[in-house]
Amino acid sequence: MKKWLMPVLQTVFVALLVVSFYATSWFGEQYLLRAEPYDPFDPFYGEYVMLQYPDLDAPAGISDGAVYFTLTAGEDGYAVIDRIEERPFFGAINGSKYDRRVVAPQLENFYVEQGRGPELEEAVDLEVTIDVAPWGSIRPVSIAPREE
Repeated sequence: MKKWLMPVLQTVFVALLVVSFYATSWFGEQYLLRAEPYDPFDPFYGEYVMLQYPDLDAPAGISDGAVYFTLTAGEDGYAVIDRIEERPFFGAINGSKYDRRVVAPQLENFYVEQGRGPELEEAVDLEVTIDVAPWGSIRPVSIAPREE
């Protein structure tokens, strides 16, 4: 009995990780964000794009540091901050505010296929599609040059 218990527990654990990754897309909402790249290559990590989001601005009265926010689709179809607080609440994305910009750790880096980094750097204006689960988990789905 002991011989098969550990492999079964390990398999169940890995399966739960995979299911939790995809559950964000299954149960969450999809948002489109405007993005701007600022560092498309790292020799140690391969090609990835570091992003900043011009539409994720915090309103006055929110101090720098940890913030919790939700998104909603704006009039132009791109996501904007719907609700932002300095205390956690259910469904909030965990992020931080510096100056006026709000960032979330899951949104800062986007790994891309080898050779695609320079293309995205030249585009300058990008759009990122993300899935946000009702419990606040984020899953980046795609990145592409923005047509405006």
